[in-house]
Amino acid sequence: MKKLYTISFILVQNLRNRVHKLLYPVSKFLSRAGITPNVITSLSIILIFPTCYLLIINEKWLFLAIFALVSFLDALDGAVAANAKMATKFGAFYDAFADRIVEGCVYFSIAIAYENLAPLSFLTLILSYLTSYVAAWEKSVKYTGIGSRAGRLIVLLVSFAFDALYYGLIIISCMSAYTILLRIYYLKKRMK
Repeated sequence: MKKLYTISFILVQNLRNRVHKLLYPVSKFLSRAGITPNVITSLSIILIFPTCYLLIINEKWLFLAIFALVSFLDALDGAVAANAKMATKFGAFYDAFADRIVEGCVYFSIAIAYENLAPLSFLTLILSYLTSYVAAWEKSVKYTGIGSRAGRLIVLLVSFAFDALYYGLIIISCMSAYTILLRIYYLKKRMK
């Protein structure tokens, strides 16, 4: 179990570091322009509703493009907060709150647009929410896992792009379940 933990932790951290390097110039520009992280978070909440409607009316490519932007905004708000030293407890709460709204809307829209995937979409949503719930329970656990929000978003975007949504939902569900179990395992060890 520890070996899996170490490998997945290294992979996630490596990806996260690369994304932060890419976001740094944009976050620096936005923070200098006076754009706050909460404004960016609010924009992602505002954009997700019409974006999901695009999926429901079968505008998959337009949905995919705007959903990629919303996903980028999700990473950007944290980068701006860190870069401009604007990180607050409310900002962390608001970001997590927005993440749940975005995920809920996307999986609900998948269930409407692809009725045959509705049960799998709702299972994926539940596991995604549980992944975040377990992480919130123990903030001192540094392990994010392969089922972290960033990992789930990447798989979802790629599976949409390659018309492999069924497989993408299965992969996300498995990643989330693995991450939940691993987080619970380490949480239990720490709580003894």
